[in-house]
Amino acid sequence: MNRDLLSKEMISQVRGEDEQEQTFGSYRAATGRNPISRLLDYVSGVFTPILPAMIGAGMIKVLISIFMSLGFLFSDQQVFTSLLSDQQAYTILLVISDGVFYFLPILFAASAARKLNSNMFVAAAIGASVLHPRLTELFQSGEEVRFGDLSVIDGQSASSIILMLVVVWMASYVEKWLDKHTPYWLKVVAVPTLTLMIFIPLMMFVLGPLWGYLGQHLSDGLAWLFDNAGVFAGLLLGGAMSLLIMAGMQYIMVPIMISSLATLGYDHVFPVVVAAVLAQAGAAFGVLFKSKNVKVKTLAFWTGLLAMMGVVEPAMYGVTMRFKKPFVAALIGGALGGAFMSLFETEATAIGGISGLPSLGLFVGPTFIYAILGMLISLVTAGVITYFMGFVDEKDEHSQVVSTSGMNASPNSVVEKSPGS
Repeated sequence: MNRDLLSKEMISQVRGEDEQEQTFGSYRAATGRNPISRLLDYVSGVFTPILPAMIGAGMIKVLISIFMSLGFLFSDQQVFTSLLSDQQAYTILLVISDGVFYFLPILFAASAARKLNSNMFVAAAIGASVLHPRLTELFQSGEEVRFGDLSVIDGQSASSIILMLVVVWMASYVEKWLDKHTPYWLKVVAVPTLTLMIFIPLMMFVLGPLWGYLGQHLSDGLAWLFDNAGVFAGLLLGGAMSLLIMAGMQYIMVPIMISSLATLGYDHVFPVVVAAVLAQAGAAFGVLFKSKNVKVKTLAFWTGLLAMMGVVEPAMYGVTMRFKKPFVAALIGGALGGAFMSLFETEATAIGGISGLPSLGLFVGPTFIYAILGMLISLVTAGVITYFMGFVDEKDEHSQVVSTSGMNASPNSVVEKSPGS
């Protein structure tokens, strides 16, 4: 084989220039469009190819939660655990249901790189570096992790979708610049090596610690608000919870919850989180009732159901953020539900691993009725606002909803406005 042809073939494989068909939600930002709208388009489009895996894993997670709450799982008589201890069985089931969510930054990085026409696997390697088990062990040791005099990204920051989006976006520009200015015979080694050497340290030692620093200050601010601002704290957190999930900062409230449970025996933050989750479900159901597209309605139903059961990412990234206005409706519904929860000082007696309807048992007590009402306020408000606000719907014949096989329709979809949009 001609050496030039071989070199070009190797470079094509390294760069990932196989010109795969673009999935729904590819970066369609036209000049002059709202930057926030462009960001939502981009993030939603990046998640569309990942949705089937998220929906499947989410359904398994919901079933496990239901079986546990009903006492059918992990009992002494449970045949499924007859060969394993309870702890071993739980760990295995957790891996089955949670693997895609744990490694979501890697999947997200690869999908984002595909949209940016940069190398998917180099981007995946950047995401994988901060999830390496040895690094996780260092964080779990309780000691401060440093690289010389530099702070190192923490585990919570590593799960940030926005952080990964920024890093992969920056890496794509540098990778293309290197590719343009590097001789053919050197590209196969130099381009991926320099890209990794620049952006893994940048994420680990600069952007990651800054993101963690911001998260710590947000946590301190939320703690102060819940101690001093009452209803306003619930309004703010309920409305901003979906944004915190996008930023990978959804766990910044956990220390507040644990501290409250340890000192008071109950917590006021978790009910607000549940309200925000139910708002995403309500917005998805609003899309279900408003859309004329059978595929969109089907996706909205299943992702809305998952959100009701506490698995919010498929509904948020696959439906509400994709159509934009439902995402705004979810923020409003979460804010109102959160404010109601805080107004009546709704109490959770424990922190649930899943924050939808399966967590109802954690609210049993004098404020149980307020927990139910707060959930309903979030769910119904977000759904009603979505329905009457409207959104840009898709015609059936040009639907770009991702199928379970991961294949999509044409990227040049014809859209129509729902009444009221």
